[in-house]
Amino acid sequence: MALAMGISFAIPITTAGLIYAIAKTPLSQWLFDPSLSGHLEGTTVCQTLTADPKPPLNVRSSPEAANDNVVGHIPNGTLLTVVDESEGWLRISSPMPGWVYKELTVTSCVNPRDAVSQAMLVPEQGDTSDRGIYFMAIATQQYQSGNLNGAIALVKSVSADSLAYPTAKLAAVQWPQEWNRAEARYYSAQKALRDGRWQDVIMSAREFPDIRFWKEKLTPIVKQAIEQSQPAQSVSSAQR
Repeated sequence: MALAMGISFAIPITTAGLIYAIAKTPLSQWLFDPSLSGHLEGTTVCQTLTADPKPPLNVRSSPEAANDNVVGHIPNGTLLTVVDESEGWLRISSPMPGWVYKELTVTSCVNPRDAVSQAMLVPEQGDTSDRGIYFMAIATQQYQSGNLNGAIALVKSVSADSLAYPTAKLAAVQWPQEWNRAEARYYSAQKALRDGRWQDVIMSAREFPDIRFWKEKLTPIVKQAIEQSQPAQSVSSAQR
């Protein structure tokens, strides 16, 4: 019996604001194929932004968390110039020299020639562009790749005057809910696989939250369940 379940893949695009193009794929094709998530070719541009869940981000004189080495603070969404890295810390030269904790930043690498990726190139401070659109695009990338905390920190930095603000406000509420739902379904599928409930595993992919990180983790489990269920289906058909 052929399996056909529609799964959505969202790709951030900007026109007047931030919109999403949705492409539906049957389950047989949805089982993770790297080509579906896109790839970068040629020269890429990497940029690191501050994304502290409890902003502003502390800048320190040395790569350690101490009470007496904070030399400044940087708001979320600020583009950093990284010159070195040491044991989970990044040394930056701008917007001020010092060290910041790497886990409180996000790094996005994109191909600047890619039209979609243009929305992910953050403008410099002082640029008149709608920075909220850029933050939302990078937040979406981070969310899809598994960095929920960084993504939420960025969407919360979108200002109220941005065209992306309604989308960001909604994402701040919905993304954690969808993340928890995907996580719960993933662990439920794991248990179903251990128990030999192949159809329950396969059904877990139906209406699965559109988060690439969790889809990638679920894919091998669903593949294994499909492989395990096929012999049983063949025997049942032969008996009839």
